[in-house]
Amino acid sequence: MKAIKKLILACLMLVALPACVEEGTYTPEFLTDSTLRMAVGKTDIITFNPLNCQYAFNSDNLEFRLHTDNMSDYFILRLQSEPTEEEQMVTAGLLRWTSPTGADQVRKNIVLQVVKMEDDVIWLWYSRESIKMTVRFR
Repeated sequence: MKAIKKLILACLMLVALPACVEEGTYTPEFLTDSTLRMAVGKTDIITFNPLNCQYAFNSDNLEFRLHTDNMSDYFILRLQSEPTEEEQMVTAGLLRWTSPTGADQVRKNIVLQVVKMEDDVIWLWYSRESIKMTVRFR
């Protein structure tokens, strides 16, 4: 009987263990560069280069787009409310990007943290998947 109790306890601990794992963190380097970009974990998705990239912001639907001229790499972020202060949590109704495998990735209704605001540049962080974005909302 004791063995069964120990087995049940071990199973319960395995189920609860993922909740105790510390969420990902962003590195300080993320906050020192105001270049418009997106990264997932340590993988850069796209970094703005004025020679082959474009970006746009639509204030009517709070949508930011960054893409290469040929659209081979891009990300689109649509927020439900405009960030106004650091540490604010904002919901992204849509986040879509090209992954290194070539398949589009989509996340809906995720909560992002505003980690820094400087002039019209905003640094956003999604801890669950270690997604870092630097966007311009103007």
